[in-house]
Amino acid sequence: MKTLGIIGGMGPMATVDLMRKIILSTYAKTDQEHIHILVDNNPQIPDRTAAIEGRGESPVEKMLQSAKLLEAQGADVLVIACNTAHYFLDEFKDKVNVPIINMIDEAVKHCVELGYSEVGLLCTIGTRNTGIYQKSCDKFNLKLVVPDDEEIKALQDMIYLGVKANNFNYDTSNVKQVISTMRNRGAQAFILGCTETPIAVQMYHIEGNFIDSSLVLAHKAIEAVGAHLIKTS
Repeated sequence: MKTLGIIGGMGPMATVDLMRKIILSTYAKTDQEHIHILVDNNPQIPDRTAAIEGRGESPVEKMLQSAKLLEAQGADVLVIACNTAHYFLDEFKDKVNVPIINMIDEAVKHCVELGYSEVGLLCTIGTRNTGIYQKSCDKFNLKLVVPDDEEIKALQDMIYLGVKANNFNYDTSNVKQVISTMRNRGAQAFILGCTETPIAVQMYHIEGNFIDSSLVLAHKAIEAVGAHLIKTS
């Protein structure tokens, strides 16, 4: 079995959530049958959305440092525990000698495999503005419903003022309205396009037809290192 490396810290809770999903989705009867995982949980990686909006430094240097560190420690396959960070992937992926699984493409392909023709995107401002999900959807012939400026603010506030701030009492009524409105615009399901959104769904008991991008990534990571997925009906 190969060793998996996680470029993490973006944010820390999202990194823990991805690792938890990998462990819970791996078919293993003993400790020894689980995956060897190396994690660089570095919260000092500059904020991705701030960098994209031109009000903060690029995260590329520290992401590359993390990738090289994990590679040097023996990682055979890398994953990034952050959707928005994938905007910067092309800037450093060729500078490491191990493959990096693309969470964005894998989430979109999963939607197509499930038979959806149109999905909504719940994400950060940075992810929306980069168009990384739109480009992937265009590649795989999937229609994408993106949040408008008012809707993205509600989502962004939930991520930063709710999840990242460990605010378990955050009021998500605006986000629930966003989901309802986007559903009326044609979204058959919703990609949780920020690694904090699956955490928010659980923390705040938000209901909906969701595609968890980090869970999709967890499953692809398990397959990539030669482990076995737990079979689900």
